Order: sequence, then C-alpha cells, then structure tokens
Amino acid sequence: MRVFLAYLMVIAIWTTTPLAISWSGEADWFFGVAARIILSALVILPLVFWFTNRPFSFAWSALKVYAAASIGLLGGMTLIYWSAQTMPSGWIALIWGLNPIMTGLLVHYLMIGHKLTPNKLLGIFISMAGLVLVFAPNLDTQQASLQITGLAVAILAAFFHSLSTVLVKKTNHELPAIHVVAGALWITSLAYILFNPNVLINWPSLSHRSSFAIGYLVIIGSVLGFVLYYYVLKHMDAIRLGMIPMITPIFALLLGYFANNEQLSLTIWLGAGLVILGLALFELNTLQRHYKQKRLLETGE
Repeated sequence: MRVFLAYLMVIAIWTTTPLAISWSGEADWFFGVAARIILSALVILPLVFWFTNRPFSFAWSALKVYAAASIGLLGGMTLIYWSAQTMPSGWIALIWGLNPIMTGLLVHYLMIGHKLTPNKLLGIFISMAGLVLVFAPNLDTQQASLQITGLAVAILAAFFHSLSTVLVKKTNHELPAIHVVAGALWITSLAYILFNPNVLINWPSLSHRSSFAIGYLVIIGSVLGFVLYYYVLKHMDAIRLGMIPMITPIFALLLGYFANNEQLSLTIWLGAGLVILGLALFELNTLQRHYKQKRLLETGE
C-alpha cells in the first residue's frame, strides 16, 4: 500500500512539475534550475540524518549509484529547463512522456532478458508521429528554429533521465532512497557551482509566481518527489515506473491551459492521444505478463 501511495504522489508531482519549471525559469532558466537543485541539496541534508539510522555511505559502490542518479539531474533537468523556455509546459510533459520508450530501449540494450517486440516498435512509431502532430501545425513561424531546437534538447533530456533510471536500477543497490537523492543533488550542485560560482549570489529579479515555483520545486518537486521516485524505483521494475509519464501528460496539458493560458487545439489533443496510444502499445507485453502472473497466483497454478 505504501508503494502504491508513493506511486500516486509521484504522478501528482510530475503533473505539476512542467508548469512549475516553466514559471521558475522565467527570469533566468539557469538560475531556476541551479537554485532548485542547490537549495534542495541543503534542505535534504538534515533529513538524511534525522530520518535514517544508516550512516551516509561514501563507499565506491555507493558513489556509483549517486553518480548514476545525478545523470538524470545534470543531463535531464538542466536541458529540460532550457527547453521549457521555448515551448508550452504541456508540450514538455508530452516529450517527458517518452520516458517509457527510452527506458525500454535502454533496458533492451543494457539489461539482459528484454527484447523489442513488433508492438514495441509500432508504439515507438505512433508516439513519434503524435509528437510531430503536436509540434508541426503549432510552430511559431517567427521562432520555428528555436522551437525545433527546444524539441531536440527536450528529447535529449528525457533520454538522460531514462538512462539514469536504468543505471540506478541496474546497480541493484540497497541504499535508502533519501541517500541516493542526497548524493545526486550534491554532485549536481557542485557541478553547477563550478560552472557558475556566483549563481546564488547574484539573484535575478523574480516575480511572485517564479519565487513560488522555485520553492515548490525545492520542497515538493525535488526533495519529496525524488525520494518518492527512488523509493518506488527500488520496489518496481524500471519499465513499469516509466509508465508514470503515460498518465501525467493529459493532466499537465489541462493544467497549462487553465493556469497558464496555454493553447489546446484539436491537433494537440490528437497528437497527445497518439503519444499515449504508442506508449500503451509499447507497454502491452509488460501488461500482458503482469495480468498473466496475477491470474496464475489467483488460480494457484
């Protein structure tokens, strides 16, 4: 039950995160992501000692887990913040929805026992067609090249997040989820500070909603969200965890429409439907195995 509740909370957090990312980076996208990660690293540090009995490990095996987790922040989070300034938040959610496909592809090549079936390949094709349907008719002719670049960068961000998920899962570690998150946050924070030592000294002028979004992402999106994410990751297979983005894009599109006046046209809805249909086809074998095992357990065969 606790894993299921954590799973639902991750879905809720991921639904609101794209819009919060868009708002938090309005003044300066790099400040938005750096402030989020560095402040989260500071907030989570006392929690590591208050809520776990195990000492924080600096063993080489643990450091590899932290490094694998940081790929999703350095590669994924940094790039998604930049691309979020080139397109509506709902589109970001749709691109982030490609995580199951990218996770499945990486699992196929990095973990033994997973194959690409015809329905998975068809699912990839349909989801990509859905993204084209969302983007092509709705590109701003004045900023088309920037938006296309943003699309490519956002897809690369989703790839890094998926790679991080698979690498962390592959380590088969026994570390507490909060330790994994803290290690990843601190590695990423150090990288940001090395890149720009004055990032938290020279604060840009922030609107009220930008300040709120950064605070929300520090407490909910990063500390709570990542702890729940790695807690669920530890108790579920990587592909099933990757199904979360199959659920969140629709809610994220609606949230962007009502809270941020983002466009919702027929082609966007049709494209979103194709993306989700492709994801469902991609996960069809996983769902079939799940229900088959469930029936076997119920019948005792």
